[in-house]
Amino acid sequence: MNNGNYTVMIAGIAKSGMEDYVKRFLKQLMQHSRKDKGCITYNIHQSIDNPSEFMVYMQWKSKEAFEQHNQKPEMQQFKHELAKEMFEEQSPKTYWHLLD
Repeated sequence: MNNGNYTVMIAGIAKSGMEDYVKRFLKQLMQHSRKDKGCITYNIHQSIDNPSEFMVYMQWKSKEAFEQHNQKPEMQQFKHELAKEMFEEQSPKTYWHLLD
């Protein structure tokens, strides 16, 4: 049984020379996203072994809350334009439920 929360993880490798820009951009995105209705956790991680690698870990109260967040104009712009400019490689998003 799950508690209804919806967890999303995605990782990517920044293009060479873009690491500082990506870090600043993702931190801004995190600060805005944490204010979104239904956001429980929104964290950005940078790899210790490879500073070009970033991971986003999000937890939402529901799938609907995540989808509502994902439809915001800044998220659409990030998904369709900016991510291609900043990252040389991205993993597919994975979706999870916390078991209790």
